[in-house]
Amino acid sequence: MAEPLTSRRPFRIGGLLRTAVLAVALLGFLVPVAGAAVFGFTVPGKAGATLDNLAAVLTSAGAGDALDMTMLLAVLSTLATLALLLPTLLVLHLHGTARLRHLAESLSLLPLVVPSVTLVSGAGLFFHATMPGFLVSPLSLVPFYVVLCLPLAYRALDAQLRAADLRTLWAASSSLGAGSLRTLVRVVLPVLRTSLLSAALMCVALVLSEFAVASLLLHFTFPVYTVQAGGSSPRGAAALSFLTMMITWLLLSGISWLAQRRKRTES
Repeated sequence: MAEPLTSRRPFRIGGLLRTAVLAVALLGFLVPVAGAAVFGFTVPGKAGATLDNLAAVLTSAGAGDALDMTMLLAVLSTLATLALLLPTLLVLHLHGTARLRHLAESLSLLPLVVPSVTLVSGAGLFFHATMPGFLVSPLSLVPFYVVLCLPLAYRALDAQLRAADLRTLWAASSSLGAGSLRTLVRVVLPVLRTSLLSAALMCVALVLSEFAVASLLLHFTFPVYTVQAGGSSPRGAAALSFLTMMITWLLLSGISWLAQRRKRTES
């Protein structure tokens, strides 16, 4: 027996509304990206696409130093983030209560609601009082990037630890005679391999795109260089921004692909 028309109409209207919202969101994202690509990889009076604008920006003075510094900051920030979160989450899941884990999860969200200006101003007062020369070094950006990475990296690791039932794995390994270090290396880290890589890629993507904190602290990173290059070569800066966006998108797509591959392997 066919369903009444009145029961199918709300579903049809809801589906059309979701499709319309998704289409508008895609257009809002794709149109500026396409515009930046067209503007950055073309030259007035010259037919077809060209890499001249991008090459001019990448070979100008300061580009190499800014890129080297940003890659160093990405590596150090990733290592510091994992060194901070991994032991913390292991202790929380092995010995912490549900209330303590909820508190830690809530604290990890604070960087999402604290503006970069407020973060830099507050931390600047602290470092000026305790280590006056620390903020002069570009490496002072590392703790700021660690804080900004916390919400994303925390959830990547925490979700995997919840799914793995860490207490059961640890108890089973200990009952077989393995020590804490061997359990960590042979049992826990292989289970967390995908989430560790996801957290690392998120940190790298954030450092590659972060401009506000580096600009406020007057440090010359690759995002700062890209903005400054826009003053003298707007087409080159647009091409460079498009390239950075694509690299970041590929990193995040790699996270999604690894997660789906792990799910298929486990199933």
